[in-house]
Amino acid sequence: MPLTNKQYDAIMREYDRRQYHNYRIQCARKDEIYQKIPRIREIEESISSFSMAQAEKLFLSEERDSADPNALEDLRRGLASLRQEKELLLKQNGYPADYLEMHYTCPVCRDTGYVGSRKCGCFHREEIRLLYSSSRLEEALSRENFSTLSFDVYDEEQRAAMPAIIDACRLFVQTFDGKFQNLMLYGPVGTGKTFLTNCIAKELLDRSHSVVYFTAFQLFELLSPSHAEENDFRQRSEAVLDSDLLILDDLGTEMLNTFTVSRLFQVLNERALRRRSTIISTNLSLKDFRDLYSERIFSRITSSYTLLKFTGSDIRIRRKISGSP
Repeated sequence: MPLTNKQYDAIMREYDRRQYHNYRIQCARKDEIYQKIPRIREIEESISSFSMAQAEKLFLSEERDSADPNALEDLRRGLASLRQEKELLLKQNGYPADYLEMHYTCPVCRDTGYVGSRKCGCFHREEIRLLYSSSRLEEALSRENFSTLSFDVYDEEQRAAMPAIIDACRLFVQTFDGKFQNLMLYGPVGTGKTFLTNCIAKELLDRSHSVVYFTAFQLFELLSPSHAEENDFRQRSEAVLDSDLLILDDLGTEMLNTFTVSRLFQVLNERALRRRSTIISTNLSLKDFRDLYSERIFSRITSSYTLLKFTGSDIRIRRKISGSP
C-alpha cells in the first residue's frame, strides 16, 4: 500500500500543474522572441513544413517500394541547417540556444511521473514526502534514526546488549522486501525501544514503504466499542490491516477489556494472513504481557515474532541527571 488513491491523484494533479506551468512559460518565451527576432518564427514554420514534406516523401517511397536512399539524409541536413541558424540567432541576441525548448521540472520523466512503465525518481521523492507526513512520524524521524544513533547514551549493561539488538533491527530493514517478519521489543521504560522502531520506520519510509504508527491508546481508541460494527471496523482499520509496516508502541499502558483484546488478536492475525509486518514495543515482561493479553495473543507473538529484550536503566532519567540534551 505505497499510496492511497487520494494521495496518488494528488501527485498526478501536481504533474498536470507543472506541465501547464512550463507550457505557459514556453508560450511566453516564443511571443517574446517572435517580436524581437521575427526570422525565428519563419525558421520554425520552415522546420515544421520541411519535416512534413520530407516525412510524406519517405512514406510515399516506402508505399511504392521504391525508397529514395537520399531522402532521410536530405531531411537531416535540411533540419540541421535550419536549427543551426535558429540557435545562432538566439545566441547573437543574448539567449541560450535552448531558450525556446520546453523546460521540464524533471527532465528525466518530462513531468509525467513515469519513465516507461516505471515511476520516476521525482515521483518516489514525492511519494516518500506524503508517506512521512501521513505516518505521524515526520518530526520524530528527523531526530531519531540510524544516523543519529549513539552508544554514548547507553549504560554499561546496555552497551553489552545493544549491538545484537541494533544488528537485528538493521537486518529487519535489509531483508524487509524479501522476508515476512515481525519484531517485539520489550523491557523497562526508557531503554531505547521507541528510538529503534523510529530508526526502522525512517529506513522503510525512505524506500517508499507505508508505515503506520499507533500508540496503544490510539489503537484501542480506533477499536473501541463505539466502532463495533464489522463493516465500520473494516473501513476504519484498513490502513492498520494493510500497511507495509504497523508499529504498535507502548502496549500495556492502556485500559483493556475483553472486546479490545479480541480486536487486537484480530488485527495481528489478519496482518499475519496478509503477510504484513508488525513491530510491537512494550514495557512489560513476557510473563506480564502473557497474563495481560491472554495466552492466545502471547502464543501468536512468540511463534511468529523475533523477540528483542532491552535492559538497563532509563536513558532519559540519566540524561536529566547529567544535564545532557
